[in-house]
Amino acid sequence: MERTTMGERMRQRRSELGLGQGKLAAKANQLAGLTSGGLTRNEISRYERGLRTPHDWLPFLAQALGVSPHWLTGAPVPASLALTDALTRFEQHVGLGLDRRTFLADSSGLALTVIPTGSPPSRAVPPECVGYFRTQLRELWAADASYSSHRLVPSALAHFRIAAHVAALSHGNTRKGLWEVAAGFAGLITWLYQDVGKLDQSTVWGIRTLDLAHRSHDRQLVAHALANRAMVAMDDGDGPTTIEMASAALADESHLCAKVRVQALQQAAHGYALVGDRTSADRLLDRAGEIVGHIDDDYAWGNATRTPLYLETQRATCYSRLRLGPEAVRLWDQIVPGARWRNSDAFAARRAAALADSRQPEESVEALAAAIRVAVQVDSARLWQELQLTWERLAPWHDAPVTDEVRALLAHSSLRINHRD
Repeated sequence: MERTTMGERMRQRRSELGLGQGKLAAKANQLAGLTSGGLTRNEISRYERGLRTPHDWLPFLAQALGVSPHWLTGAPVPASLALTDALTRFEQHVGLGLDRRTFLADSSGLALTVIPTGSPPSRAVPPECVGYFRTQLRELWAADASYSSHRLVPSALAHFRIAAHVAALSHGNTRKGLWEVAAGFAGLITWLYQDVGKLDQSTVWGIRTLDLAHRSHDRQLVAHALANRAMVAMDDGDGPTTIEMASAALADESHLCAKVRVQALQQAAHGYALVGDRTSADRLLDRAGEIVGHIDDDYAWGNATRTPLYLETQRATCYSRLRLGPEAVRLWDQIVPGARWRNSDAFAARRAAALADSRQPEESVEALAAAIRVAVQVDSARLWQELQLTWERLAPWHDAPVTDEVRALLAHSSLRINHRD
């Protein structure tokens, strides 16, 4: 997981391969072309304990462990490398050769209006491509629970470009299925850009998702894309637009699967919370609660609805928006202990805001401090925004000693706060 250090990842991978520290050193020395001297077992031990950094030895250690240097260090993968890697894996698994000049001529991977053309593949596009991309999409959604969006964006962009390219060269049901997964990747990218705080890019990709969803003729995906648009509006604090987009997603509700209905209903609830209408928010979440247990589709996108306490989390968030302090705190007390690491800081921040609204500054500061420590590792602009809002809820105590710990943590973080003199 991303919160591990390079030394911990090195030790974990070495253990998986059954390599002792001495054998790893010997293998790295062999790859470096050294027959004497070089890396030692003691030096590997220092790397794993975080006492030293490999630097020049990094590529040889990564090769010896069968991983990339980016995996070993935890650094984001460059977009060009992610595209090359995705192309290689696609060709190996599907056996379909592609003209790489089509992709590598535009290493940015951000072209939205033109699907790459280039030379046709070495043979007809096989139906197995659809299943391959669905698996990749499902794995990227699963990775979102553990890794920061900054790290996942290049891979998601690479898979989108290849899927869209192959879709444009295919026919019949294969073409329809590939447009569906391309739309799924676009929807994932919409969320990833939203999480890193690039709402302009998120909006563009949301529109792209909706366009591709229509092209796939999948009403479930069209409604999902509209629910995504509602989510972006929600993050922008635009309650009326959130309600409008979610309502548009529900326009054909009787024909929607349970997952999409739950997604749209809870987004509509957030919209009503933003405009201060608790009654409508509760009503919509109650409706979602009646059908969440019936989710049984095989769509590779939007799997958050399957997680435990999903609707309780949405209700607690709505109550935090409505500043219903004590009621929100009771819900967050049930949710936070079981939260995945990736979400734990956002939930802790919302709980801290509810505690501040309940005029419990000591408990609020304790929860906020825990959230900040995790947020530094997650590196999500969306989560820093949550922390900013929580800090604002603590405004009555900004000058009090009780906020000293949080103030010190924030001073060493990337969050810039405006507090009273």
